[in-house]
Amino acid sequence: MSSMGAVSGGLTFDASGRPVHEPAFRRRRFLNWFPLGLAYALLYMGRYNLTVSKNALGSLMTKEDFGIIFGAGTFTYALAFIINGPLTDRVGGRKTMLAGLLGSLAANLGMGAFVQSILTSPDPGKQNLTLWMSVLYAINMYFQSFGAVAIVKVNAHWFHVRERGGFSGIFGTMISSGIFLAFSVNGWLLDLVSKDRAAGAPASVWWVFYGPALLLAAIFVVELLMLRDRPGLAGFHDFDTGDASSGDDGKDVPALEPIPRPTTITS
Repeated sequence: MSSMGAVSGGLTFDASGRPVHEPAFRRRRFLNWFPLGLAYALLYMGRYNLTVSKNALGSLMTKEDFGIIFGAGTFTYALAFIINGPLTDRVGGRKTMLAGLLGSLAANLGMGAFVQSILTSPDPGKQNLTLWMSVLYAINMYFQSFGAVAIVKVNAHWFHVRERGGFSGIFGTMISSGIFLAFSVNGWLLDLVSKDRAAGAPASVWWVFYGPALLLAAIFVVELLMLRDRPGLAGFHDFDTGDASSGDDGKDVPALEPIPRPTTITS
């Protein structure tokens, strides 16, 4: 075999069997996946900010309240995959990632506004914080669920199966930085906006929600401009990725079609 290897599925492979892409393609692919990873990290920031707010709210959000709110969000997140997985498969990763960012942005703005209204009211204890935060956090987690499936859907078209191992390690590390954004950066933000408040004034906890919302708005604009579902939509040729979908160019199958249906037994 030559040093450049073989040609298959529109790709050239080197002697080790790895695909060889032109520099322009690699640059455009980076502009596709790097903001995508950053978007998911920022979704983390707008997900676990609830924990940071709980510590700052003190007795207004007890451990019991937090458990109910977080439980409502987690239950919604789990159920949402049943809907959002097939939906992402149908409409594409770009649209669902944009929907996820926009929905989480709106939910975080809602949580921030609600917390602000409580802390600036004459009697904060009168508000039903548990109920409304459960509703808003559940909405947030529904849209958060778009993130993971959108990433898989988009990147599957941009990476050959022989490239995905190394890429997954890099991408996974990048996504994990979302934990740092969620706890450390949100904590720093809370310290920054609260350190100069007057004695007796409420801590500006709402910025733990407004801050991530602003960053989600910024990355939404970036993704709107840069994110594409596949190379063919970014001015490059689509290629055979070598995975289980290789060569599958048949019609789309309705989401419920693969589910077995009861059969009637006749004598």
